Amino acid sequence: MSQNSPTEESRKARYIIDPVSLREVVSNEAAVESRIEELENIGEPGDAERISWLRMLGRLQEAEELGWITLVKSGGVTDNRQIVTPLPFQAVAGALRLAHVLHWQKRYSQADRLFTAALESAQSEIDNSEMNPVAARSLAAFAWQHLGKLHFDQGQFADALQSFESALVLRQELKSPEDQLASTRQAICTAEACLAQKVKPL
Repeated sequence: MSQNSPTEESRKARYIIDPVSLREVVSNEAAVESRIEELENIGEPGDAERISWLRMLGRLQEAEELGWITLVKSGGVTDNRQIVTPLPFQAVAGALRLAHVLHWQKRYSQADRLFTAALESAQSEIDNSEMNPVAARSLAAFAWQHLGKLHFDQGQFADALQSFESALVLRQELKSPEDQLASTRQAICTAEACLAQKVKPL
């Protein structure tokens, strides 16, 4: 087995989307911890995935620090953590990951700025490309989805619903994987239910 190959334990690292909170919930913390350790040993190629698992385990400070490091490397922020405007397209994925961490830290304004910068960069890539920019459209869909969750957690259900619907349109056009389509449809259903009942965010 190569150094980069997952172990039997880390292969059990899984998560589900809670239909009420719309957040990822890990199903086997020990397996996720094992996977995080593997990714740390891999180094920079494993950083993107490691940020996500750290966030899901609630290790938000670690996830944030790694998120800033990767975003600096991709040219998305300066060394003193100022967002580069406009955000370079190669920094969009990293910006989305870091914004998601900031969201879970309830730093909503900062998260919103990063999500919006990422969405604008992806949309610019879509508008200015002569080819079919599949990667940009996919990232734009992720940006809309996570913006929706940001609105959702603040009780802004109408804005959340609009964002989720924008994500679904893109994902349907892209014929995205079924798990992505299902998560967006679930988010729409939950937002619609909360909007109808005027439920307060968790």
